[in-house]
Amino acid sequence: MERRIEKLSINNRTIEYSIIGKGEPIFVLHGGHSNCNEEFGYKALIDNGFSIITPSRAGYGDTSKEIGESLSTACEYYLKLLDHLNLKKVHVIAISAGGPSGIYFASKYPERVSTLTLQSAVTKKWLTPKDVEYKAAKILFRPKLEKYTWKLISFMNNLFPQFIFKQMFSSFSNLAYKEATTMLSKEDIEEIRKMNNRQRSELTQKS
Repeated sequence: MERRIEKLSINNRTIEYSIIGKGEPIFVLHGGHSNCNEEFGYKALIDNGFSIITPSRAGYGDTSKEIGESLSTACEYYLKLLDHLNLKKVHVIAISAGGPSGIYFASKYPERVSTLTLQSAVTKKWLTPKDVEYKAAKILFRPKLEKYTWKLISFMNNLFPQFIFKQMFSSFSNLAYKEATTMLSKEDIEEIRKMNNRQRSELTQKS
């Protein structure tokens, strides 16, 4: 897939984004530990005649962290990006931690959204400092340690891709894992493996 990566600067803040394909536009709000280089599931959309615009969320890639000071601010910049690209209306796909942004954008600017798809999206209150997961993540992914955490995750991911996929499966489907195995192929597991190897911690603000 040919990917074009560009940057838009507004009020001394930068939003990085990628464009793939030509056709009806889909605006993808990626999840955590990702950026505009994401490609998981994109091929099927491109093959069906869509184009995909993916902004790096605030704090990821080269997008300014200040854009993520609130959902309102982040979505204002997404709107400015669509205006810059002369896109009057888009399909929105909000993935994982991109869920709140997708829901907010569609509710505030419904005239700019053709459809909203929530893909394994966060729709409830985010973790707080009181949560065990939050405390563990703050330790494992702090700047001085996170590169070693990701190396370990990549090592395990490459060594035991089937096991890692099984642990993650509940995040992707409501089906029981045993029920879904008949519908899964080696290619599916390989795509998840490659996706996991692309993950990095660049988050400084949530949006």
